[in-house]
Amino acid sequence: MATAPAKAGVTNARPKAKDDKKDGKNKGPVFPSEFGSHASMVNAELTEKIAAAKQDATDPWQVLTDERGNYATRKHRIDTQMADPNRFADLPKREQQIKELA
Repeated sequence: MATAPAKAGVTNARPKAKDDKKDGKNKGPVFPSEFGSHASMVNAELTEKIAAAKQDATDPWQVLTDERGNYATRKHRIDTQMADPNRFADLPKREQQIKELA
């Protein structure tokens, strides 16, 4: 018996951005870039909750918050002008990584 194919367009990935610039009404927070990680996004409260055994003194984990929620990334990925794969990962992967670090 054949299984039904998955619905087209169903994904946990980043939703398509809507162009709110046309009407001048920006909704929600504005970040320096769409895919990069930036120091202004660091969530200090959640970063402090990372288990000390899982931190690396030379390149510590940081918890950041963007329009899709929280995610963890290494400090060397912040403010590099490059895309951060941890930021555009699927939501379940992002949530799993946060749980593993706590």
